[in-house]
Amino acid sequence: MKTIISISEARKQLPGIIKKLRESPDTVYQVTVHDEVVAEIKTSPRVKPGEAAKQLLALRKRTAKKGKAKKYPVSENIKTHLYAAEDQS
Repeated sequence: MKTIISISEARKQLPGIIKKLRESPDTVYQVTVHDEVVAEIKTSPRVKPGEAAKQLLALRKRTAKKGKAKKYPVSENIKTHLYAAEDQS
C-alpha cells in the first residue's frame, strides 16, 4: 500500500511512520516536496543469514578456472549478488 505524505508531515510523524512500517512492512510512504514525489520510505529487504556468503562462494566457484588462471576480481563485481534482495521488492 502506498501512502503519499508531504515532507513537513513526514518530519513531524517520523516515529509513527517507523512504528507503522514495523507493523505493516508492505507499506510504502512517498514523500513529496511541492506535490512532486522525491523519496520513498519503506522497510529494508529481508535477507536470510548467510545468504550473501553463499552467493559469494557460488560466484567464486563459477569464476574459478583450472590450472593457471587469471584472478577474478570478486570484490569489484559482487554488488549484484549482495544487493539482489533489493531488486526483488
